[in-house]
Amino acid sequence: MNRFASRFALLGLALGIASLAPMAFAQDNSAPANADNTAPMHQHAAPDPQKQAARLAKHLGLSDDQTGKITSILQNRQQQMQSTRSDSSLSAQDRRAKMRSIQQDTDSQINAVLTPAQQTQYATMKQNMKNRWQNGHGASGGASGGTDSGSNNGGN
Repeated sequence: MNRFASRFALLGLALGIASLAPMAFAQDNSAPANADNTAPMHQHAAPDPQKQAARLAKHLGLSDDQTGKITSILQNRQQQMQSTRSDSSLSAQDRRAKMRSIQQDTDSQINAVLTPAQQTQYATMKQNMKNRWQNGHGASGGASGGTDSGSNNGGN
């Protein structure tokens, strides 16, 4: 019986190691340019601009012309973000600031394409997404109490 228990424990150990191996390789492959190991946990595949535009078209009732313009804006954002991610001359803090600036510029460009009613819907979508992200990722990080208290501080 003791031999059976030791084999069972060995099997469990082997399965545990096998399940962790893909994560170790994924982290090693995604982090060569990042010595401080802060970004790999937050990196993920870039969203497809066409799919994003289609989702916005569905939720905001965009015309074909609006959808085409927003697709172009999102493709431009994706290129700028990729360029920023691969810029090894930037510190992690500068990279985040530049990415934040690119996102704000993208939002301004998108809002310029939208009608006032669509702008309101877009602001609500962004706020809902931010709230979901904070609830899923920021629960232990001390989510800010001032911005989530109901007043939609002008959206952008």
